[in-house]
Amino acid sequence: MTFIRILQPTCGSKRGFCQRFMALNVSKKTITNLTETKDKVTIGLRLASMLVDHFIMTFIIMFIVMPEFAINMFDAFNIDHDPTSFGLGGISFLFAFGFSTYFNKDIFNGRSPAKRILKMQVIDNKTGQVANPLKCLARNLTIPLWPLEVIFIFIYPKRRLGDKIAGTRIDYIENPEKTKMDWSKFAIALLIAIGFSILITLPFTVMNSKWKTDNVSYIKNTFNQTKSEQTNKLFEDKLNGLIREANFRIYDKIKNDDRKFVAGILYFNNQSDYDNFEESESKISELLTSEFSLDSHVCFLKFVYKEPGSISTRQKMYDSRKEEN
Repeated sequence: MTFIRILQPTCGSKRGFCQRFMALNVSKKTITNLTETKDKVTIGLRLASMLVDHFIMTFIIMFIVMPEFAINMFDAFNIDHDPTSFGLGGISFLFAFGFSTYFNKDIFNGRSPAKRILKMQVIDNKTGQVANPLKCLARNLTIPLWPLEVIFIFIYPKRRLGDKIAGTRIDYIENPEKTKMDWSKFAIALLIAIGFSILITLPFTVMNSKWKTDNVSYIKNTFNQTKSEQTNKLFEDKLNGLIREANFRIYDKIKNDDRKFVAGILYFNNQSDYDNFEESESKISELLTSEFSLDSHVCFLKFVYKEPGSISTRQKMYDSRKEEN
């Protein structure tokens, strides 16, 4: 028969054994917690973050550009004798600033509104610290490519395309430490975002320039009131039934041009005549060119149909020299 002797640790060695055991146990818990934290950044959580951020940031952008939007809406119902630029328009500073907030949504402590709600944070992949404002901006410059970003999230939720470019990742952190803001990088990130917003809207600005009707630089103090009133009566008499009101303003001089400027607003009686624009405009232009030779006049007309709560407008410039070019 074989006997096995078990040696019990002495008081001193027993204490050391317990300390090593506790340290090992704490290490295992730490590893387990880190694993659980890593696993919390799931595909569902990332997609939810993108969706919530989109709604929140869109609301913020609308709030920023609302004053300009209100002014444009007011101008749309304010019919004047100057050409109106239809289309998407050029980008304004407010619009660019609004979009820059979207690109900088993670700029405060690496947490966008959705990341604060869902307990996530943008982390520098090399240092393990909170990503600085420039890195947070860089990761969001790929937002316009959102379908591609969704694909990357399905492949690896913690790092989409923007994260790989910026060298960042997303971690699940319930109580992140507040970091001191680097205001110089904050300012640079804001300026870059505004410039980038202008850049990506250039195609729309180019498209708008094709639709834009150029303003005529007439000299205001050459307004011919007598001729304007005579023209109003002429059009209302000759086009009776087609239009209910004519409002002309005629200027005898245009800057750097030897012609006169004729601007008119014609209010239609019936929507059917307004909708049948080609035929109606043919009758109007025939009368216009018989009264004002396009060799000596630049003419501009707005065609308007109004009813309670709505207004429809068209416009046309009659400029023989531009038509020749």
